[in-house]
Amino acid sequence: MREGLWLIVDEIDFAEPSILAALTAVLEPHGRLVLKEKGNEIVAPHASFRLFATANVVGAMSQFRHLYQCANLMNEAFLDRWRVYLLDYLSPAEETNVLVRTLAPHMTRPLAVTLAAIAADCRAAFAREDLSSAFSTRRLLDWAELMLRTGDPERAAGPAIYAKVSPEDAALIRGIIRHHIAPAG
Repeated sequence: MREGLWLIVDEIDFAEPSILAALTAVLEPHGRLVLKEKGNEIVAPHASFRLFATANVVGAMSQFRHLYQCANLMNEAFLDRWRVYLLDYLSPAEETNVLVRTLAPHMTRPLAVTLAAIAADCRAAFAREDLSSAFSTRRLLDWAELMLRTGDPERAAGPAIYAKVSPEDAALIRGIIRHHIAPAG
């Protein structure tokens, strides 16, 4: 704060309320940080100081709180001190590029296009509430990497996808995968 650096608090929705209370004072116009441990020393922010935070269950995303156990709901007074930008998943084209870049040289563009389409279909099923869990880019990358090692999409999906969801969700995801990739044999 003193030097004008930028601070990014990752997953602020997992922070303890006492931490959020300290940040509330910083977020006020002309806000200050009081360091009680140092005899109530007051830290004034440099003009270039910026505070950013990421969260999974803020505002409109709070309906998915059950997917992020132990995440705290942010109260309105705290949220009102921030500008909140909701970010959706990458588009299939963007996710295709991530797969190709991350898993190069082994990931082919046609396979990446197929995998990104599977992820998009799973997310659409989640949005329709046909699936009870989302399909993250992290999960997609894990599955793709294991698939490249095993050469078998279904075998790779076991530990990367199916074991992480309910049996009902696994069955639906299996159907989506088979719609895009014919089973071997």
